[in-house]
Amino acid sequence: MLKLLQTIFVFIILFTSMSAQAQKGDRIKYKADDLFEFRKNGEKIRRLIGNVVFVQESSTMYCDSSYYYADDNVMEAFGRVKIVDDSVTITSNKLIYNGQDRTSKLRNNVVYVKGDQRLTTEFLDYHMDTEVGHYFNGGKLKDSVNVLTSESGYYYGLQKYAMFYKDVVLTAPDYVLKSDTLRYNTLPKIAITEGKTTIITEDESILHAQGGTFRTRIEQSEFISGTVETTDYYMEGDELFFDDLKKYYDATGNVKLTAKNEDIVITGDFGYSDKNNGVSKVYGNAIMRRFLQKDTLYVAADTLVSIESEYDSAKRILAYHNVRIWKSNLQGLADSASYFLQDSLLFFYEEPIFWNLNNQLEGDTIAMEVTEKEIKNMSLLQRSFLTTEDTIQNYNQIKGRTMNAIFKDSKIDRIYVNGNGESIYYVLDENDPTNIFILGMNRILCSDMTIRFKNEKLDNISFYKKPEARFIPPHELTVDVQRLDGFDWRGDERPELVDLFTDVIEAPDLPEETDKPIPSEEINLENKSKKNLKTLKSLKGKDE
Repeated sequence: MLKLLQTIFVFIILFTSMSAQAQKGDRIKYKADDLFEFRKNGEKIRRLIGNVVFVQESSTMYCDSSYYYADDNVMEAFGRVKIVDDSVTITSNKLIYNGQDRTSKLRNNVVYVKGDQRLTTEFLDYHMDTEVGHYFNGGKLKDSVNVLTSESGYYYGLQKYAMFYKDVVLTAPDYVLKSDTLRYNTLPKIAITEGKTTIITEDESILHAQGGTFRTRIEQSEFISGTVETTDYYMEGDELFFDDLKKYYDATGNVKLTAKNEDIVITGDFGYSDKNNGVSKVYGNAIMRRFLQKDTLYVAADTLVSIESEYDSAKRILAYHNVRIWKSNLQGLADSASYFLQDSLLFFYEEPIFWNLNNQLEGDTIAMEVTEKEIKNMSLLQRSFLTTEDTIQNYNQIKGRTMNAIFKDSKIDRIYVNGNGESIYYVLDENDPTNIFILGMNRILCSDMTIRFKNEKLDNISFYKKPEARFIPPHELTVDVQRLDGFDWRGDERPELVDLFTDVIEAPDLPEETDKPIPSEEINLENKSKKNLKTLKSLKGKDE
């Protein structure tokens, strides 16, 4: 029994000794031109000078001179330090190498190279076995595609990725990315950021995000809660996709397009910006807000398109289809619309119709001039029609070739009728507000008219160029004589503000390519916009 216990005790001692030996790294092997040995505080130190080479396992290190601390198995190297370890090469001016745990502390002009990666810094701690390097007080990683700099970072050679912290800057071929935290996958060249991220593209577009994935090799990125800054707009969304090669930005969820130099905001469910073609599009519950001094003009449509240009005269916004307009004292409907930013002109197409209190305005095309403070005027181009509902629900009607409505303090002040004027106007006895009745109806033909309003209600009409008038007494008022050709009261279609936000429009599929042909509806709107802008300017010239 005693012999068995002795055997076990010997085995334990041997096992402990072997374990302790296993925990220590292999002794560093070395050679040099000259070798000196001395002791300091009882510690044996070897001084190596000239063409120093020391080796441990797969690592070979070179320097001009060094100290080797035998008891600790530590080598301190100086001058033209170089480490070669499999596919890794590191150079510096100074090195402290611990043979026990195979860690290196490299200082001054440190250059780490592996494949196409080149890391430069002044302070690098590196583990030979795990190939993990940590730099601090500034560093730069450069590869075949990108350059990354940061205050501190970790490089994981075996896992093939790097982590960067504080003041991170990634310089890609066509943009610069800034973040506080970034993970970089070195083979696919993919950068993943956390927190506030800013990208400045080659054409000076700026993107802001709360983290994202950036495929730098193919110049595509995905990020969340971000903002894209184009020449004229800021585009926001819950999720954004960025293709810098095609200059294409896609947004999904709570999309917001804010004009830099205009009081305009466009919102919707989906959107994209195509910088090559100068087009930004928002769709799915798309709404444009034009902020006035005391009010807001809302324009809702299936799709809203912003056309950007270096020329102010070419900048415009297109809306199609199912256009709805709302302002506190003006509402309307149209199939499509275009807004010229330089002239502050809004054109509405395809049977546009507007309501102002008890007034209904119609025309083939309607143009509205909007200033910073208010709506200035409204022009009804071709086959214009004005209907006013009076206090006892009769419909006063005026039609003409064109009409120009002048607003004062955002209220209709007067309307000029130009050409082919016709009117039906009821004469009421309003002496007793509780017993209002019809005295008769005036039906008048003339060339031009001026209609004046008081408190946004029709007050009086002036007729020009040989008016032909006929007064019709109440007993002769048949349905036929009480209606002008083209009359159609559509008050039940008048939109409320809530209608603009509750109409759900199904979003179209995203385009697969950015060099797609321009949709036919946009071409049609472009042609209409240019034609009607010329028409409106020619009419204004005649008035002046």
